[in-house]
This record gives sequence, C-alpha cells and structure tokens, in this order.
Amino acid sequence: MAKKVSIILVNYNSMPHLDTCISSVLKQTYPSFEVIFVDNNSSDGSLEYARRKFPQLIFVANNRNLGYAGGINAGLVHATGEYIAPLNIDTEVAPNFLAIMASFLDDNPHAGLVTPKILLFDDRSKINTMGSNIHVTGLGFCRRLNKRDDNSTKPQRVPGASGCSYLIRRDIFEKMGGAPEENFMGNDDVVVSWLVNLMGYEIYCLPEAVVYHKYTLKMNPEKFFQLEKNRYLLLLYTMKPLTFVVLSPIFVFTEFLILLYSLMKGRAYIQAKFRAWGAVCQSRRYIRERKKQVQKLRKISDCELLKRLRWNLEWGQLLHISK
Repeated sequence: MAKKVSIILVNYNSMPHLDTCISSVLKQTYPSFEVIFVDNNSSDGSLEYARRKFPQLIFVANNRNLGYAGGINAGLVHATGEYIAPLNIDTEVAPNFLAIMASFLDDNPHAGLVTPKILLFDDRSKINTMGSNIHVTGLGFCRRLNKRDDNSTKPQRVPGASGCSYLIRRDIFEKMGGAPEENFMGNDDVVVSWLVNLMGYEIYCLPEAVVYHKYTLKMNPEKFFQLEKNRYLLLLYTMKPLTFVVLSPIFVFTEFLILLYSLMKGRAYIQAKFRAWGAVCQSRRYIRERKKQVQKLRKISDCELLKRLRWNLEWGQLLHISK
C-alpha cells in the first residue's frame, strides 16, 4: 500500500494564491494523501474562504502568527502521514509531483529528504531552484536560479532542499524536533537540510517532480536579521569547536562581506546585523540545550558534513540583493 503523505500548507493573508495552489494539490495522482491547511491568524478572510471552498481539507487555526516553521509544526500535530510535505501556498504543483517524490523515498532508504524542481511561476522555462546550495558558513542559495530548464529527469544529489517544497520522512522530522521554530522567517530549509545531512541521510532533487513558484529574490532588514540570527544559531549548536578553528578564515571572510553588505544597504541593515549578534548572545542557554539534542542525532563527523556542503559562494545572488 502507498504510504500516506501529509501535505502542510501554511497560510498568512494569502487569499490571491489559494485557488491555484489548493486546486492543483487536490488533483494529485498519488492515491494516499491529506491536506492540512494551517492559518497563522490571517485577517484577509482567507481562512473562511478556504473552509467554504475546500471543506475536504483539515484546518488548523492558530491564534497568532507562528511563522512558517511554527505553522508547519502546528500542522504536524494533526498529520497522520508517514511522509510530511510542507508546501508554500504561492505555488502550483504538477499532478504527479507527490507520486514521484514518495516513490523515490520508498525505493531509496538512504534518502531522508527530497525536493522537486521548482520553476518560476511567470516564466516556466526558467528555474527558481533545484534544491539548495548550502555554504559551509550556513548561507543558503537557490540552486541554478534563473537558469533555463533543460528538462533533465535524473535525480540529483544536493546539499539541501528548498523550503518552498520538500518531502521528508516523518520519523526523521520528528527526531529533529520538527521545523525549527526559532526561524520565524528564513533559513528553516537550511536547518532541516543541515540536520538531515548530520543524521547521515542523503538529499535529492527530483527534476521529474515539478512545482511552479511565485518567487522574487529580495531582501529587507527584518529578513536579514532573521537570516543572520538563524545562521549563527545553527553553526553554534551543530559545529564542534575544532571545526570553527579550521574554518575561521572562511568565517572571517564571509563576515567581512556581510558587514560590507550591511554598510552598503544603510542604517536599518547595520542595526539588523547588531540585533542578530545580540539575539545570539541572549540565546546561550538555548544553544547549550539544542547542542545536546543535536549531538544525539549526529551520525557523521563535521568533516563528512562539510564534504556535503558548498565551499563556493553564489556571487550572482549576492550581487543581486546588494542592489
């Protein structure tokens, strides 16, 4: 029998996207799935609309905005599937995308996480991302962003998945504590991918599974703060002290680039950078406790982990957000 998949949609004032996304999700050819619609206290009537239009969904209404990761975990509580499939709501999915990803996990026990080929919604000949390129300093980049789709179908092993859409084994997800709720905005996919790698499992992009995403590469001070804070936390609770020493030249160089970026973008970004440092200093207890949890999950060394990650920065994406 097909293993059940729980698709989790997190909604926050996303009325314009509901019909396209949910209608495509409900047309899946895969025989066993449920759709959990998590609302983060929206004020645009989207929750009420979804309840009327799509009563077959499972609805979870939060009394406050928990962020994307918090929303996923709220949905996970109600999920009954053996596979969990978080999906951004500003998407449209191909009818077989779920069947392809679930079949791959069925046939490949060494794979813990898979992600589809994600194309740009408004130009479907171009790639949004085919997995994530995760740098050794914790920076995450869209893999092959804006490249032409070559219609390849061969599974590709990648450093990380895209938070827009992925399928993960439920037992792995629960062991790591679900989605990282400290990541209110951004980097949740980097954390999930990092931990899946640390647990010894492999990550694949499956080009046959296709998602169309309404994506624009952009940055703002609050997102910058969240990304930097979450990146620091991840490194501090996963990496061993010797690893920091070995990688110190790379960390110093990357920090210099990010500080330069902050100066170029202005006061709000400089403040965001200092806020990130302050937030990490205030999270010392959390880092200690999280480190203990993560070390219990670890199946590979830092050396093996670094072999799975990227050592080159994605300069095109860095230059784009610097404009």
